[in-house]
Amino acid sequence: MMTTKLIERACDLEQQIRLAPESERLALQPEFNRVLSRIKDAGAAIPGHLRRTEQVLLDEQIERQFDNMPV
Repeated sequence: MMTTKLIERACDLEQQIRLAPESERLALQPEFNRVLSRIKDAGAAIPGHLRRTEQVLLDEQIERQFDNMPV
């Protein structure tokens, strides 16, 4: 797939992630990460807004791990 198509797909996923409730965002994360990996593998730069979305998803995933920890 051409790099521009991969970036378009990542942007579509990003929009879905932004509109989805948390449980659905986390379900979209693996596909989003795969598309970003393919962009990186193609040697293209990942736009900043996609990197920020990737970081937000990672932060949510890490925080979720601590939600059920006893205090």
